[in-house]
Amino acid sequence: MTSSPEAEEAVPSQNSRMGGLIIRRKCWTLTLRAKLLVVILLVAAVGVLVWGIHPFLAVRDPVPASVLIIEGWSPPYTMKQAAAEFLAGGYQTVIVLRPAFDIGDKYESGRYSGDFVAALLVEHGVPKERVNTLFPNVVRKDRTYHSALAAKEWLARQSLAIKSLDVATLGPHARRSRLLYEKAFGDEVKIGIIPLDDIEYEPVHWWRSSEGVREVIGESIAYLYARLLFHPSVADSSQEPMK
Repeated sequence: MTSSPEAEEAVPSQNSRMGGLIIRRKCWTLTLRAKLLVVILLVAAVGVLVWGIHPFLAVRDPVPASVLIIEGWSPPYTMKQAAAEFLAGGYQTVIVLRPAFDIGDKYESGRYSGDFVAALLVEHGVPKERVNTLFPNVVRKDRTYHSALAAKEWLARQSLAIKSLDVATLGPHARRSRLLYEKAFGDEVKIGIIPLDDIEYEPVHWWRSSEGVREVIGESIAYLYARLLFHPSVADSSQEPMK
């Protein structure tokens, strides 16, 4: 037999507190075994995340292509690997993309470093006539996306109708770069990606160094932004060059 609300109100105050504002009721709760299971599952999830996040971000997935784009802000020491990728991949053209400030001095603007990494590619065996260096304007946000648009516009001016291209960038920036290049080039062009090795930390133990923690956590957040919050139409209309 069930009791009515009126009957409950008539029950002595031994199950109520604060003048009847709160009342104690029976409820289901986790047993010790269940709580241990939850802890084990949480630890396992954290372990999978820690061990799996770097390979997820630093994805390697090149496609057959004649054009290789290198993000020119990558450290100079990665150009040896980038040159090896170019020579092994049978590419016909390499584009070094180095965003630069819209100021006259080539050192302060960033153009010098773009020319420097391009020269390193030649030093490591890439034919000079196949190397092209582009200096898109530095914008306040979504720089990778706008650099991709600059490459797309340059290819169109060269009358190079391509169906695929590869992008080489530093380590865990790879997955985000591929996503933003896909947004810039659209469905007509297949985007492949090549992660360049970052020697400043050990990828399999990235959490053991401050550089690895900054890089992996920062890129994780940036990738979620690019995946969930980035809208190309807004980015196209809201950016102006930084001087």
